[in-house]
Amino acid sequence: MVCKRLLPSVELKNFIKEYVIAHFSFNDYSRLPPLRVYPANPEEAIRFIIHGKLFSTNNETGKIIETPAISIIGQPTIRQNLQITNEYLMLYVRFQPGSLFKLLGIPMPLFNDGHIDATIILGNEIQEVQEQLYYCETYDNMISLLNNYLLKKFRSLKHESHPVDDIGRIILQDPQKFNLEIYAKKACLSYRQFEKRFQQSIGITPKYYARICRFYQAFELKECNPTLDWLSVAVHAGYNDYQHLVKDFKAFAGTTPNILIEESLNSPSRMFAASSDFRGV
Repeated sequence: MVCKRLLPSVELKNFIKEYVIAHFSFNDYSRLPPLRVYPANPEEAIRFIIHGKLFSTNNETGKIIETPAISIIGQPTIRQNLQITNEYLMLYVRFQPGSLFKLLGIPMPLFNDGHIDATIILGNEIQEVQEQLYYCETYDNMISLLNNYLLKKFRSLKHESHPVDDIGRIILQDPQKFNLEIYAKKACLSYRQFEKRFQQSIGITPKYYARICRFYQAFELKECNPTLDWLSVAVHAGYNDYQHLVKDFKAFAGTTPNILIEESLNSPSRMFAASSDFRGV
């Protein structure tokens, strides 16, 4: 069983946070592996499934879909439950905030809560990458192949940087200090222009993004510090009180804080002692 997080090349660090490899093999074919709880979180990614399948269930509607072999993953705003097959190998490219928009050139609200077939947008080229990944003999070869592909893609872009491009990363690092007026001034935009440009790049408004970031920080803090009481978690994450934290957990995870932690402990990645920041399944 493998759960590895690897950094991209230096040339790609402004676009990509990390690569994630997950390789699971469950011998008991009489039952499916445990579900992976996937609440709303600050995320944009491309997932390559090399072996096996992944099914996503909408926690609100109960609708189940089989995700494409190569999926573009936009900003999650609701909880999903992810189910893998007994044999499963996945590579996950986790982008810096706004970088997927730079790569695709398509407004990101169209991808929110989705697992969109990447071949529809990126065509045969990314399908060829998938086929080459299948025949790679080592994980390092897979990462090298992905790194070369993405480096070529980002080098070919004609993108002029703008101050708003850095705001998503700033909010992600410290959502408690979110201030629309300050960030709009940093981006040299009016409030309305700033919100419109941010939403185009990230998928949701900056205020909503900060709220999701704060919720997920609280979730990760508790996962990493199970003995820490919830009031302390709320204070550390910048909540006014515990009830405000509970409200966000119900909005973004569909359940209470304690139940979400219990559910997350049964996920495949947690079973094999992967980092709490392992979100791709």
